[in-house]
Formats: sequence, C-alpha cells, structure tokens
Amino acid sequence: MINEGLSRLKAMGGQGCALVGDTNYYRQFGFRKFPELVHEGVPPEVFLALPFNEKIPEGVVVFHEGFRATS
Repeated sequence: MINEGLSRLKAMGGQGCALVGDTNYYRQFGFRKFPELVHEGVPPEVFLALPFNEKIPEGVVVFHEGFRATS
C-alpha cells in the first residue's frame, strides 16, 4: 500500500513525501531524517522524508488544513 501511494504521488508530479512515523519501519521504503526539513511541534526523530529526486528537502512543512479537523 505504501509503494502504491508513493507511485501515485510521483505520477501526480510530487517532489517527495514527508511523514511522521517509526524510523525503523519507514527506512525500508527509503525515508530518512533531514535536519533541514522540520515540522514545528513534531519531534525530529519521527519526522521523515523521501525525496523523489536528488534535491535535499529543506524548510518548514505544514500539513493540509484537513488534518486539523475535529469532531
């Protein structure tokens, strides 16, 4: 399922993928930590990224507004 999602992101022209998760698990898909890329309020040890090109990701990541929805 993860590989399918990454394939779809690439097909849509995405430059990469960032997520919050277990480093040991997501490493098998190529995700790793990039000190230049942060998500405020998220511990850096669980914030990972997978660039789809050679460019090193940097900056501050903000999740889509939909992730802030509450019931």
